[in-house]
Amino acid sequence: MKKIGIIGFGRFGQLLFEQLKASSNISIYDPEMKKKLADSGIPFGNLETVCACPLIILAVPVKYLEEITKSMAPLISGNSIIMDVCAVKTYPLSILEKYLAPDVQIIGSHPLFGPDSVKENMQGHIMIICPSRINKESLESVKKFWTSFGIQLIEMTPDEQDRLMAWTLAMTHFLGRSLVELPLPDTVIATRDYQNLIQLMRKINRDTWDLFEDMHRFNPYTKEMRESIVGAMKRLKEQLDKSQIQ
Repeated sequence: MKKIGIIGFGRFGQLLFEQLKASSNISIYDPEMKKKLADSGIPFGNLETVCACPLIILAVPVKYLEEITKSMAPLISGNSIIMDVCAVKTYPLSILEKYLAPDVQIIGSHPLFGPDSVKENMQGHIMIICPSRINKESLESVKKFWTSFGIQLIEMTPDEQDRLMAWTLAMTHFLGRSLVELPLPDTVIATRDYQNLIQLMRKINRDTWDLFEDMHRFNPYTKEMRESIVGAMKRLKEQLDKSQIQ
């Protein structure tokens, strides 16, 4: 992939640019960040320029996906491959399929890494891919591109990804966001497990609220997960309250 368009230049869009710029010609569309970084030398372009790239990566919060997809639709040729990187998959892929022409190829992805976990390169990290509307040749080309960076690809359906991520991702962030509301002491006698918990809380809360809210709002399985956790904690609390020495 010699020419790649990136739409959205938040934390993950910036990570993609840093990792891909040595091997590909990158064009970025993000009007707000273009103003903030006017003198940075970042290769910002207009939407038409970015949509002319053979591979277009959507790195925008999922709540804005419908709006940007509508804007992109008349600008994309049938030779393009559109790839999103949202933490949920059923909803964004339904939006892309709805608004993009039938000859535009679509593949969903969820990189299980980010700015806090990628240090020097993407070697050894995992990316979930959900082929949506893409021919075999293009799919193999996309796979070859990402595996060339040492990324391990795991293919699954959008529904499978959302079911799993409700627990393996959204639950972790739900607990981490809950902990930040507690008066957790900073003490030299903290156990290793407690220190790990504090580190997890701090890491999770570096991500934006948009990311956290979107992974819950647009995943159909997260409400059940939250109810299960709160219910289990309530039952555990009641059991311990009964045995508490007064």
